Amino acid sequence: MAWRFKASKYKNAAPIVPKAEACVREICVGSYQTYGNNIAASAAFMAFNWEHSGASVAVLPLDDCGRKSKTMPLLHGHTDTVTDLKFSPFHDGLLATASQDCLVKIWHIPEKGLEQSLSDPEAVFSHKQRRVETVGFHPTADGLMYSTAAGCVALFDIATQKEIFSNNEHPEVIQSASWREDGTVLATSCKDKCVRIFDPRAEGSPIQMLAESHQSIKDSRVVWLGNQSRILTTGFDAARLRQVIIRDIRNFNTPEKTLELDCSTGILMPLFDPDTNMLFLAGKGDTTINYLEITDKDPYLIEGLRHTGEQTKGACLVPKRALKVMEAEVNRVLQLTSNMVIPIMYQVPRKTYRDFHADLYPETTGYKTELIASEWLVGTNQPVPKMNLDPAKREHGDEPIIIHRGNLSDFVKNLENQRAKGKCHVVMLRSKCDEKNGNGNNGNANGNGNNGNGNESHNNSDSSNNTKKNNSQECSLSQSELIRKFEAKYKTDSEKDIVHQVDEKESPTEHSTGSSEEASSSAGLDTNSASGSHSPPKPMPRTSRNNSLPEATTPQGSSGGDSAGEGNTPRPRPRTTAAAAYKPRLGPKPFSSNTGDVSFDKVFAVPVAPGSHENISSVGQENCSETPTQGAKPDLIVEIEIKKNHEREPNVAGNGNGNGNGNGVQKSLTTSERRKIFEQNSESSENSTEGEDRTDADLRRFSAVRSSIAERRRVYESRSKSQVDEKAQSPVPLRRESSKVEPLKPSGNSNVIPSAGIDSKRISVPEGKLLEEHRRGNGAAGLKKSATEAAFSAASTKRTSTVFGKVSKFRHLKGTPGHKSTHIENLRNLSRQIPGECNGFHANHERVAVPLSGPGGKIAIFELSRPGRLPDGVIPSLVNGSNIMDFQWDPFDAQRLAVACDDGIVKLWRIDEGGLSEPTNAPQGELTAHLDKIYFIRFHPLAADVLLTASYDMTIKLWNLRTMQEMCTLTGHTDQIFDFAWSPCGKLGASVCKDGKIRVYNPRKSETPIREGNGPVGTRGARITWALEGHYIVCTGFDKVSERQISVYNAQKLTAPLNTASLDVSPSILIPYYDEDSSTLFVTGKGDSTIYCYEITDEEPYICPLSHHRCSSLHQGLSFLTKNHCDVASVEFSKAYRLTNTTIEPLSFTVPRIKSELFQDDLFPPTRITWSATLSADDWFGCNDKAAAKVSLKPEGMDTLSSIQQVPAAVKKPDHSQFASKSDYESNKQQEIQKSVSARMEYTTKLEQDEMEGVDENEWQE
Repeated sequence: MAWRFKASKYKNAAPIVPKAEACVREICVGSYQTYGNNIAASAAFMAFNWEHSGASVAVLPLDDCGRKSKTMPLLHGHTDTVTDLKFSPFHDGLLATASQDCLVKIWHIPEKGLEQSLSDPEAVFSHKQRRVETVGFHPTADGLMYSTAAGCVALFDIATQKEIFSNNEHPEVIQSASWREDGTVLATSCKDKCVRIFDPRAEGSPIQMLAESHQSIKDSRVVWLGNQSRILTTGFDAARLRQVIIRDIRNFNTPEKTLELDCSTGILMPLFDPDTNMLFLAGKGDTTINYLEITDKDPYLIEGLRHTGEQTKGACLVPKRALKVMEAEVNRVLQLTSNMVIPIMYQVPRKTYRDFHADLYPETTGYKTELIASEWLVGTNQPVPKMNLDPAKREHGDEPIIIHRGNLSDFVKNLENQRAKGKCHVVMLRSKCDEKNGNGNNGNANGNGNNGNGNESHNNSDSSNNTKKNNSQECSLSQSELIRKFEAKYKTDSEKDIVHQVDEKESPTEHSTGSSEEASSSAGLDTNSASGSHSPPKPMPRTSRNNSLPEATTPQGSSGGDSAGEGNTPRPRPRTTAAAAYKPRLGPKPFSSNTGDVSFDKVFAVPVAPGSHENISSVGQENCSETPTQGAKPDLIVEIEIKKNHEREPNVAGNGNGNGNGNGVQKSLTTSERRKIFEQNSESSENSTEGEDRTDADLRRFSAVRSSIAERRRVYESRSKSQVDEKAQSPVPLRRESSKVEPLKPSGNSNVIPSAGIDSKRISVPEGKLLEEHRRGNGAAGLKKSATEAAFSAASTKRTSTVFGKVSKFRHLKGTPGHKSTHIENLRNLSRQIPGECNGFHANHERVAVPLSGPGGKIAIFELSRPGRLPDGVIPSLVNGSNIMDFQWDPFDAQRLAVACDDGIVKLWRIDEGGLSEPTNAPQGELTAHLDKIYFIRFHPLAADVLLTASYDMTIKLWNLRTMQEMCTLTGHTDQIFDFAWSPCGKLGASVCKDGKIRVYNPRKSETPIREGNGPVGTRGARITWALEGHYIVCTGFDKVSERQISVYNAQKLTAPLNTASLDVSPSILIPYYDEDSSTLFVTGKGDSTIYCYEITDEEPYICPLSHHRCSSLHQGLSFLTKNHCDVASVEFSKAYRLTNTTIEPLSFTVPRIKSELFQDDLFPPTRITWSATLSADDWFGCNDKAAAKVSLKPEGMDTLSSIQQVPAAVKKPDHSQFASKSDYESNKQQEIQKSVSARMEYTTKLEQDEMEGVDENEWQE
């Protein structure tokens, strides 16, 4: 029993989570229903699913961090969700991905990472119309890959790109597979609740053992416990409790240990380290990661420290070669969340971390193997040699060991070379050399003599070093040359650097041409004879991991003998750390310089706004400093053109073409070129109205005061208000100030166009001088001023969205709940049985309708004019007699309520003034609409007495409530109808159905849809609405992994959405409300506490997120009022009522404005009248359409914001025109008047503030 109390070295291994800055942030990860871990890692890279569909894969360097852009390079290779992905254990850049599109693809990740998106894989394997579930590599055989699809296990030889084994004996879907560490057998878990031991090389049936496992058909996982005879599985029992089972294959039918954990729904992903016996259990959807230590005796599972953090979407272990062993990091878990990748380091506490703690790091599986797929298939077993993690025994200390072996073609050439002539020939050559030296075959006592790991033996023991040296001396040049070519197969980049330098001394004519395996493998294939009669390839300049060139390159015309000299030999720059590898960065480039010209200003300079004064002046200074012999300084517009051209050109500094200083010397233009640029810009400024609409505000932003980023952004946002495109970007018309609409007037005696709206006092000094010189008629100054204006015009016409993204006036909308005195409280017995097609709550400006629980289909009516606490007792209600399916207030009659019941009858109720005083069951009228249940009802937005009903019989009917007659029937639906929405014009309607289709109807002309397209693929429910005056359709629903999403369609082209925004995973349907005046979309669901706000635009990205409103409690429904009930004096652009479990609360949405005492006419354009009928039912059914009238929301006595803003501009223009057109007589007369007034008035220098009481004089001195 004393064994139980044996202390483990890893018992106190603690999870250490880095700060957010050290994590990969702002990524886009969805929720995927797959059997994979959704993330994989090698010693160089990490790869994970991207976006809500998961069809793309993001690949980043392992030590990458920071924010990531949605435009970062990705792997776009699959048409459906990527179900699993794995890296090769012998090649850190070889990635295999499996997908629901029935394909397995092999990708090669370059050493520098992804610089651009890849869509062409190295190899493709098909599973013949079966969804691929798992994929992985063999642990000992190089180039052998396995995958599972449905009940099939397949093995593929990557070298020949062929399937070498396939078996379909599993009766159900294989959910997980794991190889034994020696690569002999495979363990699988299946949906038939069984676990199997699988030997593909066995004669007869490959299934060697079978046992019943977890008694639930939900997901299960299996992992082989290293090289032991035990496996571990995770899954669910019959009661859906999560289980962990350990089995010994020597007694396979009886579990060795069964551990029941909890009843969470996420599968436990087991991550096992065979070196330390550490097991990590990360549940999908869980916020905790459990750490357990596995023992070979009771209690078998010992719990360690648990990590609690973000919700897990996937997890994987990092290879041991990449761990920070000098910090006692024994394992690292990469946790994938919805927007981050978090590296969790498990560290064993020690007193000091200066030394290497060898007791924590037993020898681990290496990265070199001689076994290939064809040899393994015929029965050869060969373990992978172990490696020591001690930095003193590694080439580059504690840096990660990264293996890059080129792309798949290079990989295949190596395998073919090894299989064809390499292996046997190398063994013969080495045996001969050993016999000459009397060493026999035992020269390499460490076991590396047969696999060509000469560099390992060179570093690990002196005896093997001497053996290697003697062999190289005794054997002929061709023999050592051939040995080196085969040994280069597994060299890491750091090892190749050392071997390259050693080979320079041994063989002057031999040089490696690069850090990849491509050159060595091709050279090996070209070696046709052992005598070395072929001409060796000329050496090329070698680049290091960070793309730095060698300090001295070999001249092109030098001979082989010259290249062997010390001075001309291309020497690679040694790799410093793994961080020196290329990292795809999405922000600005990090500061780097090869010269000594490094200053504080260059490193920490704040970027200047495009077209600003500092930008222009800096260009001029740079040009002057670089071309001091130039006679006259070029015009400002010419300098800007030079800068733009150089920004477009790639940086060629350091390529040996004369620009080695890296300073980027700018090319000065000739006089003719400058004249041509000036004429083009002057012509464009004369012909375009955009260039003429310039005011003092446009020039004011170029002053030196506008230096901070906040100031610059404020200027851009203010400019966006006056930016008008040819195509309207929203239904809200954008207004200009009158000074910006007034065009510039040409002067009679000048060749340049003076600006009538420029205030020289508001601009910076250089431009002010230019304008003064221009007014005096100076021709040269006028030329400069015209060029400057053209530069400012070109910069200011640039759209704001290209700098800061789309800037919306409603970006910072604010939701404010009403005061408690306006709440209706003490609600009770709310119904929870309302169908999903019903919004569950509806309000108008007088009263609200709320369904109550219990029999009889009760609906309570509450008067908004009587807020407060409801009295206890029976709540007066409308008793319908049947279950309620949907209800809606008449938009033109606040006293009429329509209620649809499950018996197919629509009941029309009229509420008397003052509300209900007692329960009633006598409706005003009944309409027998359908013989089956009704999904929902909808009133027409413009025509009175027009009602639409949709039923379980998959038909939609339109009714005239005045005559209670059916007018038309719409068909074409093949499944449950989720929603229907009328267009703003009232002519068309759009529906969304469970069959995944969106249909557009013209009810008065056709019973069938006039357009049809693909809608949400999820079958839980959906909603639909129109936007942007009926030109676009917005649909909310679910994707195939039950993630809520919002899609925008062009109403004329429904083939595919223009854009889709994903929100989260929740069972409630997103109910949309669209405010057409502000183009704002509000979406929320029952049981949510957040109201998501977006702006719908007619240009990309079509869905622009605004400030979301988070409520203090969950709501059961939300209903918006019409526009005429908004308090525009408080800048309230939308008003709603919110239903919670116990209250009804008003909710106001406002836009913060400084001058709120003015009517914000840029936020409140004339609105359509939707609260009174535009036409009657007879007129509408008779196709006598009439557009809804519009009315201004401006209260009486309020001044508009635009009128106040235009006053100063209107005053300025006559002043400037007066100065431009004054005669000598008028100016003399004005001077005489000023003199006479000055003579009559008392002249004094006393100021008004001198009379004020202020601080004593002695206090100033103090």
